[in-house]
Amino acid sequence: MPKPPNSLETLQIGLELLRRIPKGRSVTAPQLKRQLAEAGIDRDIRTIERQLETLSGHFGINRDESSKPYRYCWDERIRQSNRIC
Repeated sequence: MPKPPNSLETLQIGLELLRRIPKGRSVTAPQLKRQLAEAGIDRDIRTIERQLETLSGHFGINRDESSKPYRYCWDERIRQSNRIC
């Protein structure tokens, strides 16, 4: 039985997910799971979905629940206020 991730691992996964949510388009949890796996971070899909649910409640991330798998994207208002160029 695998051990549960500690707080530092949870934080690292959360930061990786935030980095991988694209600006200007959306992404699904399975797509993010593949990206994390390619970076050497292997987590089950449910863990990633829970993390995304938490992140969308605390950051400017929208979750489109109109179809499954849910799609995640940065809120357009957040993107515009953080525009560098």
